[in-house]
Amino acid sequence: MRSLEVTVGDERRVLGAGDAYYVSSRRPRRFRFIEQETCELVSACVPPSLYSWRKPT
Repeated sequence: MRSLEVTVGDERRVLGAGDAYYVSSRRPRRFRFIEQETCELVSACVPPSLYSWRKPT
């Protein structure tokens, strides 16, 4: 199984194929491939300023 370890602050999770994550772009994070197989990560980062136009729901 292809696995990716994601660490945000003191919290660590292991993601598998098809999993997703969401984290504030202001928080430090770390990614680590924990398997020998090839793993692909698709990541998008949106600046916090783009959220200023949204009203909380």
